[in-house]
Amino acid sequence: MKSVSVPNAGRSSPDDADPRHPTDPPPSGLLRRLVAPERLYLAALGLTGLAAVVSVALPAAERGELSANMVSATLGAAVGGLSLDTFLLSRPAGWVFSRGRAWILTMFVVSVLLSGVAAALLTALGGIGSYLIGVGSAAGLTVFNTVSSIALRQRSFFAVYAMRAASGAVLVGGYLALLATGQVDGGLWSVVWLGVQWVSALAVCALVLGMVRRVGPAPAPTADALDYRSDLRAVGNLHTGIFAQMMTLRFNQILVARFVGAGPLGVYALAVAALEFAQAGAVVRAQRILAERNVDAAEHRAAPVVRSAVPVALAAVAALAVLGLLRPEYRLAWVLGLCLLPGTLAAAAGKTWSSLLLKKRGERATTIAAVVTLVVAVTAYLGVIPLAGVIGAALASSLAYAVHALISRASLRQSRPPTPGTV
Repeated sequence: MKSVSVPNAGRSSPDDADPRHPTDPPPSGLLRRLVAPERLYLAALGLTGLAAVVSVALPAAERGELSANMVSATLGAAVGGLSLDTFLLSRPAGWVFSRGRAWILTMFVVSVLLSGVAAALLTALGGIGSYLIGVGSAAGLTVFNTVSSIALRQRSFFAVYAMRAASGAVLVGGYLALLATGQVDGGLWSVVWLGVQWVSALAVCALVLGMVRRVGPAPAPTADALDYRSDLRAVGNLHTGIFAQMMTLRFNQILVARFVGAGPLGVYALAVAALEFAQAGAVVRAQRILAERNVDAAEHRAAPVVRSAVPVALAAVAALAVLGLLRPEYRLAWVLGLCLLPGTLAAAAGKTWSSLLLKKRGERATTIAAVVTLVVAVTAYLGVIPLAGVIGAALASSLAYAVHALISRASLRQSRPPTPGTV
């Protein structure tokens, strides 16, 4: 990404900064190798996983309440957040200045409000959890995700992932403090999780505000009404696809809460969280693809991401088996992990293919893939969860991830001539 100066202003555009942003470490040296953004992301995911491990000290039903609050908030942020984080990452160079800060701020405020509404509706549907925590956490997550996308446009992967890691450490510390004082109320643990979301959100807001101050006064927007309408259409197309993806990913937990109960949800959500470790590399790869201006699909093969996911996924299943021996009420978790394993590997590949598809063919192609997957997923979830419980949820989830990966790959092949070695 090149450094672009605004005419007669002598400053760099905030969405076209030099890759070596001041918040990132130097591009070479021991520090860079030890704390590369990918390592920080893995550390953040690891700390989040450690928080999940600590939470097994809760009785399964109490952990189910914590999980219900989390899934209502995360899915609420995904549904109501309008996918502005992905939208901002995928915009071309100079887009921020051409639209103006007022337009971006308006979109941001609307997405935060809608996230709260969506979280409230999901809490009502699941029948478990707190409206206050679900709505508040959804708003905090939307703030963090959207604002951090501005920093990622400046290639500040290090700063954003460091904040994620720090928030994970704070969450673990908060859980341990509750455990040390004998507090095993899932609602109270949910309050700690809510607080961490807002601390993270405020921290990334401070980071981006610092960037804005360094840029100085923005030039007058150059976009016209047609451009703004185009933005709304793009948001609608992109969000429809990501909405479908997130519903595929998380809606089964809402249905588990509704049809099976808090205890099974606590076990199932633990297995899901454990297997998501294996997708860390795929998430970082997808974000980098979206942040790049020119993408060559031949340079972003999915096979290395899948190979790196296999040992992590197997280790997660093994860890769940050990946990089941130590805590009998979680003994089913490793079986659920095995059922989720094929879908986890499919999702790792699908994230790379879906990001490439978005860059190569636009929002419409990814939307079609996601909506078809959602139809398959919701049909499977409604058909098997009331009958087969959490086992059915895990198997249906793996089926849905595999369908999405295959559709994304097939659509990506249509966008370019086949190239040897680009699996």
